[in-house]
Amino acid sequence: MDWGRANGRLIAGVSFDIPGMGYRDPGTGAVTGFEADLARAVGEAILGSAERVEFVQVTDTGRIRDLQEGRVDVVASQLTITPDRAELVDFSTPYCVTREGLLVPRDSSIGGFEDLKGKRIAVTDGSVSLRRMRAALPSLPGATHVVTPLSAGNLAAIERGEADAASNDMINLTMLRAGSADPERYSIIDIGDRFDPKPFGMAVRKGDRTLLGLIDQALARLKAGGELDRMLEAALARLAHRPTA
Repeated sequence: MDWGRANGRLIAGVSFDIPGMGYRDPGTGAVTGFEADLARAVGEAILGSAERVEFVQVTDTGRIRDLQEGRVDVVASQLTITPDRAELVDFSTPYCVTREGLLVPRDSSIGGFEDLKGKRIAVTDGSVSLRRMRAALPSLPGATHVVTPLSAGNLAAIERGEADAASNDMINLTMLRAGSADPERYSIIDIGDRFDPKPFGMAVRKGDRTLLGLIDQALARLKAGGELDRMLEAALARLAHRPTA
């Protein structure tokens, strides 16, 4: 069966809160960002038109359940490929691999992982970063977590003085910083030497091998032509020229 002819559209679950990755403009309703562009490119390859891709907001805690319950066909939302998640959904080949990082105010005394002792660390509920920081607490005496429902809440917690640092992947933090009202207020610290790399994959319902095969074919073409790298660079460039309030 031809997946495209049978379905006619691709419902993609993306973040709506991270400018540059997945963001829904509250004024226009437009969904933009690298992962939104990726979903459009994959949808065009499968269905013949990017216009046949529909977007639904997903959160870190709900994105796998949204797939399992059929609310979305595919998730492209900084979903790190892990063995336990691979038991619940099927993953494409990675579309990017990133590292663990910290976002801190530029004048912060935090310069690395060890400096998180006694600090308040903002992390996103349902994320691999939360798992990692929970496991790291015994080695960080006095450290506590500030758990937020959305990744944008990590930055907001720092802005409100409720957290000293945010732990997330380097790409996510780079986008959050670049999309903030004053990027120069923040620094990003690479702590990837303390943790395994974070490969992001597009995810489909367990057993949906037809769609998964089409996605992997599309990703292979995008990688071979350098289009994946260009999409990420373009998303960062748009953020750099994004007007701020």
